[in-house]
Amino acid sequence: MKYIDIHCHLDFPDYGDEIAGVLTRMKEREVGAITIGTDIESAKRAIKIAEENENVWACIGVHPVDGPVPPLNVRGGEGVIFDEKEFEKLVAHPKVVAIGECGLDWFRIDQKDLASEKRQTALFESQINFAIKHNKPLMLHCRNSYDDVLDILESYKNKNLRGNAHFFAGTVEQAKRFLDLGFTLSFTGVITFTHDYDEVIKFVPIESIMSETDSPFVAPVPYRGKRNEPYYVIEVVKKIAEIKGEPEELVREVLLKNALQNFNIVLG
Repeated sequence: MKYIDIHCHLDFPDYGDEIAGVLTRMKEREVGAITIGTDIESAKRAIKIAEENENVWACIGVHPVDGPVPPLNVRGGEGVIFDEKEFEKLVAHPKVVAIGECGLDWFRIDQKDLASEKRQTALFESQINFAIKHNKPLMLHCRNSYDDVLDILESYKNKNLRGNAHFFAGTVEQAKRFLDLGFTLSFTGVITFTHDYDEVIKFVPIESIMSETDSPFVAPVPYRGKRNEPYYVIEVVKKIAEIKGEPEELVREVLLKNALQNFNIVLG
């Protein structure tokens, strides 16, 4: 394994009966992955995929978003809670390396919708406590909510809490707050077609960066407009190296090492 996509959704229906080809292309290019659960059933599917494939691991949790979110209509819908008893049955699996994706998503809700904010916050804090209990890193989802997520995380400081801010699109100041907590930041293929995140990538130490695709979404250049795949993470690594002004091979090695260390992955 030379590369790892630390955030993708291999269980999503976008891949359908083509998933075998997706996994074959990953193997051919020596790309590993962490596939992310978005609720209890998605988590079970993620674990199954990880069990059946070398260099694939699973992250289990409940996505924060209310209501229908294509392509699934099961991500943290109204009334959904974090069922700790059910997740307790999954967390001891040797291929489970993180909790999430969890956090806050203010993108699709009215900021006056206090009930939804309260539900998302409770859902998030349940998973924070679960991650601390089981000594697992968090996989954070922070859409339009960086400061609120950080405020919550900072209240848990010094409680052995760690994790990664997935699909980071925040400011340098917000990045610094995550770094001060010992969290890492991961970037997607979006960085291949916009310069909006160049400044923050230059600011963050390479030891605190990881690469991801969030596939099947946001494919990088030169695959933009297509369904994303985990092996496209190679393009993300190339772009991080270009922005940092560092040799591509060095960046590849460091980003892989970061993932193995932060998710406590031991290669066979």
